[in-house]
Amino acid sequence: MVEKKSQLFTGLVNLNLSTPHRRGELAYWIGKDYWGKGYGTEAVKALLAYGFRTLHLHRIYAAAFTSNPGSWRVMEKAGLTYEGTLRHHVARLGEFHDLVYYGLLKEECEKGFDHKEASDDLTS
Repeated sequence: MVEKKSQLFTGLVNLNLSTPHRRGELAYWIGKDYWGKGYGTEAVKALLAYGFRTLHLHRIYAAAFTSNPGSWRVMEKAGLTYEGTLRHHVARLGEFHDLVYYGLLKEECEKGFDHKEASDDLTS
């Protein structure tokens, strides 16, 4: 991801595909200097549009540490629905951590936000 005006690197966004199941797992990282500026939400919305319209996915989901509310707020702002918490699901630096999961189905996305606007973000 790059900032539109300055073309500076702001972060990464990815969609890991499971083609047989027509689903994708969102992953993203935003540089700390760019937190709270809407870049993550904008990128996730664009990737949702791409995943559903171009890749014809049925479901897109994402996970975040429960200790990282900024990450799951990005998911909520992009229209994903909270699906549950997996307790002590990952070990990091010698400690176990809970993960929250959010997801969105294609038909929910079609009702929820303007695909054209999100698709335009991919090309601007």
